[in-house]
Amino acid sequence: MVSEIPLDVYKKVYREIIKEKKKRKFLIHLIIYIIVNAMFIVDNLLYTPKEIWFIYPLIFWGIGLLIHYLYGIHWIDNILKDIEARAEYRAREILKNNIHQN
Repeated sequence: MVSEIPLDVYKKVYREIIKEKKKRKFLIHLIIYIIVNAMFIVDNLLYTPKEIWFIYPLIFWGIGLLIHYLYGIHWIDNILKDIEARAEYRAREILKNNIHQN
């Protein structure tokens, strides 16, 4: 027989699933960043070695990658706690309104 899952266990497992998904997406972004920028470096050094342009996509895409890391992995606990607090607040408001209507 299946018993109910305690809310704290559910929250913990939910957070872990979200973190795994965010880490996987970040790793894909990182791998693409490395491969594409390596191709830019090779292309730049082979075909236009007098003009170093590969540094620009390296820097600006790197900034985007850093933002992805900070938002997607580093700050995810705070973001999830904020979402859970909002959901709890809304759920309590719904319960309160249902009690007053009855």
